[in-house]
Amino acid sequence: MASRTFKQEMPPKGGFGPIEWTKGVPKPKWSGYKQFSVFTGFTLASWAIWYRGELVRRREMLEMREARIAVYPLIEAERHRLYLMHCRKNRDEENELMKNHPGWITGTLYGKRPYHNVRGRFIDQSCESFYAHNKPKDMIESTDSKFYHDLWK
Repeated sequence: MASRTFKQEMPPKGGFGPIEWTKGVPKPKWSGYKQFSVFTGFTLASWAIWYRGELVRRREMLEMREARIAVYPLIEAERHRLYLMHCRKNRDEENELMKNHPGWITGTLYGKRPYHNVRGRFIDQSCESFYAHNKPKDMIESTDSKFYHDLWK
């Protein structure tokens, strides 16, 4: 086995190149005018897109508002119908409950009407008498529901 001789690493022929000690600032890809014009173009395009979206949103809001206005009488009529059905149910339950008491007149308090009604118009019942045959929880839920459900939102 032949022994290898040690070979010293030496600098390249002609020496190393000069050492660069200054800060290397890269050349800008775009000039300031070009950057400003691109920024302005993107901003104007963004505003145009936003404005078109805003017009669409306003148109949809107007359509929804008109639809709610158109449907509101039907919803109100349905509420009134349900209210009268519940009043009739209360009256029928009162008749059934007091059928064993002779002389009891439905809708009166010991034979006297609780409201003075000259013209014979319909008078809304109080909340307590309207929910007299229900659980107290039903009255609380229905009176508090106006805080949770708003038709005009």
